[in-house]
Amino acid sequence: MFAIVDVETTGGYASGYNMTEIAIVISDGENILDEYSTLLNPEQHIPLNIQTLTGISNEMVEDAPVFAEKADEIRAFLGDHIFVAHNVNFDYSFVKQAFAELGQDYNPKRMCSVRYSRKLRPGLKSYSLKNLCTHFGINNEAAHRAWGDARATAQIIKLLYPHDEHKVWEHLVKKNSGEFNLPVNLPSKEYHDLPESPGVYYFRDESGKPIYIGKAKNLKKRVSSHFISNKETKRSQAFKREIYHLDFELTGSELLAILLEDHEIRHYWPKYNSAQKNPKKRFGVFAFQGRKGLWTLAANRITHQNGFLQEFYTYNDALSWIQQRMMEFELIPSQCGFPHSFYLEISEENHQTNFESMLTELKTENQLNLIVKTKGRELGEDGFAYVENGRFAGIGFVPKDQDLNHLDEVLGYVRALKSSITTNSVIQKILKEGKYQTMDI
Repeated sequence: MFAIVDVETTGGYASGYNMTEIAIVISDGENILDEYSTLLNPEQHIPLNIQTLTGISNEMVEDAPVFAEKADEIRAFLGDHIFVAHNVNFDYSFVKQAFAELGQDYNPKRMCSVRYSRKLRPGLKSYSLKNLCTHFGINNEAAHRAWGDARATAQIIKLLYPHDEHKVWEHLVKKNSGEFNLPVNLPSKEYHDLPESPGVYYFRDESGKPIYIGKAKNLKKRVSSHFISNKETKRSQAFKREIYHLDFELTGSELLAILLEDHEIRHYWPKYNSAQKNPKKRFGVFAFQGRKGLWTLAANRITHQNGFLQEFYTYNDALSWIQQRMMEFELIPSQCGFPHSFYLEISEENHQTNFESMLTELKTENQLNLIVKTKGRELGEDGFAYVENGRFAGIGFVPKDQDLNHLDEVLGYVRALKSSITTNSVIQKILKEGKYQTMDI
């Protein structure tokens, strides 16, 4: 049996708003067997825009029962039936939250009538309840009231169910089918086509514009994690509603996925990628000569100046880098921002010589051209990250039997990407760790 449910609420997400009305229609797929509906006192103000949309005012629910008073009645009516709703995760999240606040767990099998309609009537311009009612010639007696929308949804099920020769509904209600938590507007095929491989994925809105870009070691596993949440927020609800399409790009390795993701986010600036959008302080390590001519290292905020030796996100990282170089090249601590009491005893003459050696080595590092080899997207190829003049410059893929000994050979396979402090830090880290094979070119 199907329990076809619709709820009206005070707002868009269950962790912050409550129900004002719930309606349940019990159906065997072809016949309506029973109905239930009640107004509910949400114990909070109903915003004016919601009142206008639903027609449910604060006065109408003032003397209505709260959910706790109707919980046993509603639970008994829902029974063990399959929970069906138009955009099921929205309605279910409110019912589940209401039961949870009473210390009750409610976790039925669920089916989304939007996804069911999309499966059995592919190619429609829209699968909103209003448009489906128009398509099927259904008269919704009370649009945006729970009892009206629940009845209309039941009529849609009634028209679709007899044509479900392959029992699509049975697949949709399986909890491991991958359909359970998908965004309502996302074609399920685009999710099911995801490989379990490293890459970059793109969530796109109705116009095809990226609204979120991510990287993954396992694309299918990572994407599915976006749709599983124990607590829905306003942001997550809005995010899921705006996902209409999903595509991906294989990278062969997590390293190349990290590098490509950073470039793509900075190219498109998707609205739901907040990390790279937040302005970050940048700190540089600068070298200069004081009045006595002694070389000095200092960490400072980067504003508009150039000429820094290295850049970092945090002041402490910059200091740590200075300390490592001070120890490695035996520099005078006070000329590196450390106290005189530091145990290194270095003459000024040796300090100057050692400092020049450090600058020479850094210059060599900053002129370095190399590739970092990784796994390819398939068995017959290798992937690589390209480093030009010490900075990340792109990624590429080559046949396994292709030798890359000269720059012109490499450039023929490189997809040029913009570098950033993030990608350059990643490259510096992996070069230091030595986990990947590198080739100078």
